[in-house]
Amino acid sequence: MYATSRKQTMDANTVTTLTPLHIAFHDGGKHVRAVLDEGKVVGILLMRQLLEQAASGHDIHKMAARDIMETAIVSMVQSNNGLHIARLFSQFRMKSLVMTDDQGGFVHHMDAQEAIASLPSSLLGFFQPVQQMMVVSPKTTQANMLLSDVLEMWLLTPLSCLIVCDKEGKAEGMLSESDVLRWVLAGRPAASVADYMHTPTITSSDRSNLGQVWGVMKAHNISKMVMEDHQGVVSGLVTATDILVALCSSQLETFEQYACPDDVDMMLEWSKAGMVMAVKDSIVQRFGFKNDELVGLRWKEGCDDEVIRSLLHLKRHESLDILWEIDGAALPFEASRDAEQAIMYWRLKV
Repeated sequence: MYATSRKQTMDANTVTTLTPLHIAFHDGGKHVRAVLDEGKVVGILLMRQLLEQAASGHDIHKMAARDIMETAIVSMVQSNNGLHIARLFSQFRMKSLVMTDDQGGFVHHMDAQEAIASLPSSLLGFFQPVQQMMVVSPKTTQANMLLSDVLEMWLLTPLSCLIVCDKEGKAEGMLSESDVLRWVLAGRPAASVADYMHTPTITSSDRSNLGQVWGVMKAHNISKMVMEDHQGVVSGLVTATDILVALCSSQLETFEQYACPDDVDMMLEWSKAGMVMAVKDSIVQRFGFKNDELVGLRWKEGCDDEVIRSLLHLKRHESLDILWEIDGAALPFEASRDAEQAIMYWRLKV
């Protein structure tokens, strides 16, 4: 049986490495947890990971957060600059961000809704039609579908929710990851979507603008909203992250003036705060060491952790100017073929 350390600064959206999986999300909150070890952020735990383990036949009652946590941590040193934060959410299409102190200690867990709220009010008068950025034809299901079939579909396709529709295509409810997890923790009894979905579903017209949609989402404290056409049929889905992306695009000049003009400057800003970052599959990783030379490293695909550690070791003590490797261009150092095709990397002259 795993015990939970008492030497932690905790909130509802954190767990420790020893927290049993079956209680990691028992108090609701966000669908992601920051995993702490001796007060420092060492990983993240996604609700989806628990569903994957259960679907694979593993007993999550006998597992702890450390067994499946992701060590690629979406994090940054605590900042009050809402423009910086929004740019980060938008650029990597993140749903949440772990804020740390300069020693890697947990401070706060921010979601996209909070990121929007942190922006200057002058930027929130956005009137872009929601049809221009909503997810068209989102994944739907019917109330009589078995949850066992839903779980299989959930794991085959990246989903944050399923919209439950009647035969006419009108929204009856919504099934989220937390709803499916409740069913898993109950022992996966024979049940249909109707037994676990939540209602009523808050909807908006797909003829609305983003400002109107955000106003409803904020009032109801929800992170996603179903869009309907003029006949009440489900036509799309909008999330808080989608709104941030659209806002950053429509206000690009403002964001470039007051936030970070490009990726390199963003990396430079993080470096001043003692951060070394890497990005893989839209996940930002915070390494546990400080270095005044290395600014950042980004890779797209084909690079395992061992390759990255080797590259960091090779370049830590050299004093070259900023280098930027574009897809297909040769790297200025020895690397595997996969890494050579996929890496963009920055470093700062001492």
